Amino acid sequence: MGTGSRKSARGRLVGRFVWHYAEMVIAMSLGMLLLGMVWRAILPEITRADVSTLVMAADMTVGMAVWMLIRRHSRAAIAEMSLAMVAPFLVLLVPYWLGVVSEHLVMTLGHVLMFALMALAMLRRREEYVRHRLRVPWKKVAVVLAALLVPGVVSAVNTVGGFGDLYRARADAVAVRPVAKAHDPAKPTVALLVGGKGANVADLLGPYEVLARTGRFNTYVVSPGSRLVPLTGGLDIVPDLTFDELRRLLDERRDRLDAVVIPALQPPAPAESASIGDWLRRQSAAGALTVSVCNGARTLAASGLLDGRPATSHWTRLSGLRADYPTVGWTSGVRYVDDGNVISAAGVLSGMDGALRIIERLIDADTAREAARQVRWRHYSPGAAARIPASDWRPADAVVALNSSYQTGPLAVGVRLTEGVGELELASAFISYTEQSMVARTVAVGEGPIRSRHGLTFVPRTATADGLDRLLVPGLEAARRHTPGLSGLRPEYLHTTEEFAFDPVLRDIARTYDVQSARFAAKTLEYPVRDVKLTGDAWPWAETAVPIGLGLLGAAAAVIVGRVFRRAQWPTLW
Repeated sequence: MGTGSRKSARGRLVGRFVWHYAEMVIAMSLGMLLLGMVWRAILPEITRADVSTLVMAADMTVGMAVWMLIRRHSRAAIAEMSLAMVAPFLVLLVPYWLGVVSEHLVMTLGHVLMFALMALAMLRRREEYVRHRLRVPWKKVAVVLAALLVPGVVSAVNTVGGFGDLYRARADAVAVRPVAKAHDPAKPTVALLVGGKGANVADLLGPYEVLARTGRFNTYVVSPGSRLVPLTGGLDIVPDLTFDELRRLLDERRDRLDAVVIPALQPPAPAESASIGDWLRRQSAAGALTVSVCNGARTLAASGLLDGRPATSHWTRLSGLRADYPTVGWTSGVRYVDDGNVISAAGVLSGMDGALRIIERLIDADTAREAARQVRWRHYSPGAAARIPASDWRPADAVVALNSSYQTGPLAVGVRLTEGVGELELASAFISYTEQSMVARTVAVGEGPIRSRHGLTFVPRTATADGLDRLLVPGLEAARRHTPGLSGLRPEYLHTTEEFAFDPVLRDIARTYDVQSARFAAKTLEYPVRDVKLTGDAWPWAETAVPIGLGLLGAAAAVIVGRVFRRAQWPTLW
């Protein structure tokens, strides 16, 4: 057989192999689609993310297995392929149950690993899948896999660790009581919800300061139980009241709850989730305005209060929400959706407009306009929701993967807590470097509990700067007082002029790390930065070089190992 004929035959085999893989993907997709329709028709709604993930994996596996039976594959091949499809999700659910990884990360990494393992399972029995021998260039495959494996492993370890730290509960037991607040029955009362496993710091503190700045609301952070609650990035808050304490307070003052604000919550335990849902339904039935911020829409949707109604959420969450709550009319491109007694705000800083809408509804537009001016929120749209870009993922957004995987800049950042710090000033420091850009890991530093500008109680996690690369001090008043550093680490004052709290933080990210990371942070905050001057390196070049170097190292190691095996005359695949 000539060279051309051999190449032609090899091409046919490769084509069969690739087509067979495509068949498997189509079969598993149909299994997921068709069986999903069956389960939705005959089973109650699945609200737990882990159960939903396992059902999805099982549906895909059934579809693939049926097609393999039709193609008369061996039982061993079907069993191997089934394991390849289910195993990644089973493994990733373990750190999810431990609170280390998020639901989104389980789904993303699970699918990536599943497709890779499916290909490996087919390569293992390649003759069965093409019915002819497929000559795989194992040496080249091994080099490529090694080049991908080394940076991949480093990325997985760092990414899981970084995201796992975002809402990690403190290791020590601390009992701190909040400072009691005066209650005025003549003012509207707003409860801002937190759960035991944590809440998004900006979703919570942004609306809180907007409302509290007016001086015309009773504002309380409430939780199902009395405990210390972690917020994004290593900041702990002491809720003002439990559900029961709030009820007793309102009964004593012959008052009622006027509004509830629901930030993005870390998935609560089933019992707490049921308690939250029941509480929200009771408050709504009693006449309270319910307002979700960002992925707080998931909590609100789970309560049933959004069924058959229009709503919005963060642009990265909408696809999952549409799949999980198809009866809700999910929309994008607006700051908030006002549907009578329910308001849903879009991502993170859209909560500012959600809070201003509460003020419009419960007080008046002039008070809302003054509140926006006081916090220097430049994007207030009186009386109606402003339009915002309907964002989606772009190639440049890969910057967050580079940051979470290979960050070379200052990684461990202490954030010093000072008495009287503004709530938005705190939020800007703890969320921007972590969840919104993944350039660093933050931790609250201070000598003891502090009270914020409008009466919230926060507890630091450490009193020293040991092991930290930077010490950031949020708060304009802290800068004016020249709050000192700790353990010889120089203080860096984030807020030195009268401006919106997030502006200097984004400038610092651009200057210290790179401009694209700052832009991505602004995008995920849903905060326009056209009038914020960002200067620094355009791209994280050092972080880009790290995986390239690791890939070359892995490829070199594979070549060296192959040569050692060949010289030793050991059994080898190549």
